[in-house]
Amino acid sequence: MTIRTGIAAVLCALITHVAAAAAPTTPPIPPCDAPGAPPSLRTSIVSLQVENDLFAGTDAQYTSGVKLTWVSPNIDSFESPLLPTLVRCSNEQVRGVLAWFLPPEAATRNMVVTLGQSMYTPADRDRTTVDPGDRPYAGWTYLGFGYNVRFDPDPDPARRITSTAVLNTLEIDIGVVGPHSYAKESQDTIHRLRGFDRFLGWAHQLGDEPGLQVVWEQKFRPRILTSENEIDAGTGLAIEAIPHYGISVGNVASYINVGGEVRFGWRLPDDFGTSLIRPGGDNAAPRTTKQLACVYCGHSFHFFASFDGRFVANNIFLDGNTFRRSHAVKKRLLVGDIAYGWAYTWPPSKLLPSGKLAYAHYV
Repeated sequence: MTIRTGIAAVLCALITHVAAAAAPTTPPIPPCDAPGAPPSLRTSIVSLQVENDLFAGTDAQYTSGVKLTWVSPNIDSFESPLLPTLVRCSNEQVRGVLAWFLPPEAATRNMVVTLGQSMYTPADRDRTTVDPGDRPYAGWTYLGFGYNVRFDPDPDPARRITSTAVLNTLEIDIGVVGPHSYAKESQDTIHRLRGFDRFLGWAHQLGDEPGLQVVWEQKFRPRILTSENEIDAGTGLAIEAIPHYGISVGNVASYINVGGEVRFGWRLPDDFGTSLIRPGGDNAAPRTTKQLACVYCGHSFHFFASFDGRFVANNIFLDGNTFRRSHAVKKRLLVGDIAYGWAYTWPPSKLLPSGKLAYAHYV
């Protein structure tokens, strides 16, 4: 039986700022291999996220997660010339899936491309044999394509689709579990640089297996829980609740999840909470027209607390390999994470692009 405890996370987002258009346009849809648009039309985001239990003074279970993410500007379709050619051509292969999960009447859209790695270890780093009472060694390296569509209330009641801001996210992660995830090499390198003892049981890690995880999640940002000053002007103190629910399928993990975030602070940003490494957790939402010129247009600071509960059908990092015999442990079907922390954003300047720095502690 394995419980995820005492996990801390550092989230550091650097915003790559490029000149933004005053309003969105609707370019014709080009062939996927046509040249992309010049990278100077709108704002994109590059972020680096790190989760590691060393921040909490532990070193076991879910022990590390790293994710490098590129978030596109607002786009009019997932075949937009603002997307790189490889991304556009990949989107053509999943066009039917996108149409099924993401309604076409959305107000705005963007894409998230992710390269990530997660690693899992038992508690006893010195044991060289399998511990039947603890989780397997496992690594997971993946490439992710995330698709966000946003719905905002229309001022005209006759055209209003929703009464609150809504974000739908579809994420498709493809990668490898096992030695070719190179989790062992990553951990050994970090431990060597920091002078820590290495884990000795990686010879018993899960075997190589292609991994697939498809996640759909919907988040809400009800106006009734936000001050009118914050809605209209983006200033002053405000409180927001951002509930979510979703589903994941794949040989990596299948579950149903539900949760939410509550945040309180000054000038709450126009997003859907603090981004997490968990699939579907990246909340870099498409922006409203008034915020196209900058991602974070002013200084802001807030505290947050969040919860995510899951009913788990399968989890390869506990159940073991899908197509071969491997070490496995009995898992809990109902699990959850609680997080709390703070986030600060700053506007662009001559010396530094706009950005967001956040710290969260997970139990």
